[in-house]
Amino acid sequence: MLFRSLDAAKNGTVALLSYAPNSLDKDFAAAKSHLTGDFLSYYTQFTEQIVTPAAKQKSVKTTAAVVRAAVSELHPDSAMVLVFINQNTTSKENPDGAFAASAVKVGLKKVNDTWLISSFDPV
Repeated sequence: MLFRSLDAAKNGTVALLSYAPNSLDKDFAAAKSHLTGDFLSYYTQFTEQIVTPAAKQKSVKTTAAVVRAAVSELHPDSAMVLVFINQNTTSKENPDGAFAASAVKVGLKKVNDTWLISSFDPV
């Protein structure tokens, strides 16, 4: 259970934060497969209204990699995982890219025996 929740948080985080202008639909569909509940609704609306137009107009490509992750809470049907991320973003305006390191608290819920992200909060 510990490793399944940890892997779900890491894989979901990379999927959420990695996309390219020529594969947005596929990238966002992959990300949504890791989400549940209100966060899934929020992410869907946010990507459709904010991210997609900006990514297409400015040719934004971002890739994320998990540097470290640790489970901070674990219950039978929920978990909280702290995830440290390195992210690189390129665009028309900045073809060399911008690097960012960040940390997020990833809330997980177990749905039909699968761990899904239910919250995603920067630390």
